[in-house]
Amino acid sequence: MTTSAHSESHPQQDNAEDESLRLQQEQAVEASFQATYSAAINLFKVKQKKYQKTFDLAFLEGKITLQAVAIFSLLALLACVFITTLWILINVAIVVGAMQLYSSLWLGLLIAASVNVLLLGVFFYLMKKVKRQVGFTRTKRIVKGDI
Repeated sequence: MTTSAHSESHPQQDNAEDESLRLQQEQAVEASFQATYSAAINLFKVKQKKYQKTFDLAFLEGKITLQAVAIFSLLALLACVFITTLWILINVAIVVGAMQLYSSLWLGLLIAASVNVLLLGVFFYLMKKVKRQVGFTRTKRIVKGDI
């Protein structure tokens, strides 16, 4: 009888162990799901903060860039005013110097105008030379297969 009592309690014990093991696995799956879900939520929050900070950084960089452009424009304007004033003074000095040497206002004006035309010609020549260097003409020719 002890054998039959032992054999009858053994299947119940196996069922209890199986049930316990199944519950542990379900709890482990549940815990794993919860951990994965909370990790995904945390990752989303981190990414959201990262993109918000990146947006804030881009906004601030844009603001600084606009301020830099405004300052650069003001400085360029001041440089133009300074160069124009200097140019006028040089022209006045040329006219006054020619008047002192030759006692002729018209000759001084002609010399100043000649110097201005000569310098403008040099500037246009240099701008034309620089314009040839600007662009992607060589790259376009290579893409087309001309070279």
